[in-house]
Amino acid sequence: MDINKKIDQINKKLNLKKFNDVINDCNKLIKVNPNISILYNFLGLAFQAKLNHSESLICFKKAIELDQKDFAPKINLANTYMYLNDFQNAEKIFSKLLLEKPNEFLLIANYANFKKKIKQFKDAVKLYEDAAKKSNSQLFIMNDLARIYLNIGDFEKSKNIYEKLIDKFPLLIDAHISLSRLINYSSDRTHLDKMIDIYNKQKLSDKEKGILCFGISKAYEDLRNYEKSYIFFKKANNLIDKNLNFSLENEKKLFNSIKKTFDNFHNIQLEKKQSKKIIFVCGLPRSGTTLVEQILSSHKDVIGIGEVEYLEKGINELIVQDNKILSQNFKNNIDRNNLFNFYMKQIEVFGYLENTIVDKTPHNFRWLGFIKNSFPKAKIILCKRNLKDNFLSIFKNYFASNKHMGWSFNPENIITYFNMYLDLINFWLKKYPKDIHVLDYDKLVQNKEEEIKILLEKCDLNWDQNCLLHHKNTKGTINTVSIIQARKPIYKSSKNLSWKYENYLNSYFEKLVL
Repeated sequence: MDINKKIDQINKKLNLKKFNDVINDCNKLIKVNPNISILYNFLGLAFQAKLNHSESLICFKKAIELDQKDFAPKINLANTYMYLNDFQNAEKIFSKLLLEKPNEFLLIANYANFKKKIKQFKDAVKLYEDAAKKSNSQLFIMNDLARIYLNIGDFEKSKNIYEKLIDKFPLLIDAHISLSRLINYSSDRTHLDKMIDIYNKQKLSDKEKGILCFGISKAYEDLRNYEKSYIFFKKANNLIDKNLNFSLENEKKLFNSIKKTFDNFHNIQLEKKQSKKIIFVCGLPRSGTTLVEQILSSHKDVIGIGEVEYLEKGINELIVQDNKILSQNFKNNIDRNNLFNFYMKQIEVFGYLENTIVDKTPHNFRWLGFIKNSFPKAKIILCKRNLKDNFLSIFKNYFASNKHMGWSFNPENIITYFNMYLDLINFWLKKYPKDIHVLDYDKLVQNKEEEIKILLEKCDLNWDQNCLLHHKNTKGTINTVSIIQARKPIYKSSKNLSWKYENYLNSYFEKLVL
């Protein structure tokens, strides 16, 4: 077969995400044709997709060595440096390439992604806007631009882009779900009618139908038609869950291993020499964690870094294997404080000037014992919410990532997860009763100023009036399902919303350990 045809076949496999096949095919061809740059580029992309960044680095460098004129492997090399948190080298490559090719929209879009990654959001917005103009509004770039407008709270611009995208690409389902979060359907149901028409008439995959149903459900809730809202979010969950084959067995194994490890563990006395204080805000998803981060990061001495994987990544690399804590690794890493050093290395690259940093990662509730014994100045805020409201808020919302939320599409899985969560939290509260501040979302909604004052005291922070104006906080971006709500003043309409769905969900509510 002609070499060009083989390269085309590899490219198709790459687009189909058959990364192991790409690696095998490229290696075979490279043995016979060792000087073809594009093969190393494809090989690097496959390794990059499999998160093997050290191998992808080698491949992209070889591709560049063989063809200095091709800018694609140079962009890919910069992205690999970004994934490795080597931001200095990534910035160097992007800056140089932009001088050489100032009108290359693909390069500009990748540079924008990099700026977003390193939390330079103003620069990222400008670059996305520039890429959009120079690409003649390419779909993927307009999507990225709409998304970052949404992240920074510029909802009107985001809404305008999603509306234009839907006019041009009516079956762009991700745009429909994003737009549904930006519309109050009580005043205009035009978009609802479009979604219903697509649902009834178009051939969609189960996942696409499911995502669309979440949008339709949200619209009916705005219209206070709770029966139809329930019908559609139930359909949405069924459609997505049936293709997931999700199991909670790994989580159960991990939770049991955590309790066994810490059951008789004697706490380490840590020296509080480090300059940075991390406030870990955690709890069940949709329990108020995003709101609490917004409040805290509104403080003049605090910066919020959103949901990050740094703590979990460190624990998985250093201590956990196959969802089980390795006792010797645990002891060695705790004694040497490796976890703290790993975590701080991840955030130091951003150069935060603030000495207090908020990590709002809900599932960090699993690691409270690690935090207690690794982070000398850490504060732990555990968010709590009425379980019926929490159940409803999870069940009626779409979570794009299945890594930690695969259980959220099945009501029985939600109940099981809630019970596992409560069991582990009760374990932590008995183990560390003085080190965990439980913040009740319902009390926060009812008595905002009083609860914020208590929160700041627990975090050893002075009173700051800005915390009452958290909805105006523009220090960072929000990239969670709570993206719209967290940009608004505290409101009480979500409190006890589960009452509206009692007739439909009571069989599940009865199983919750209230």
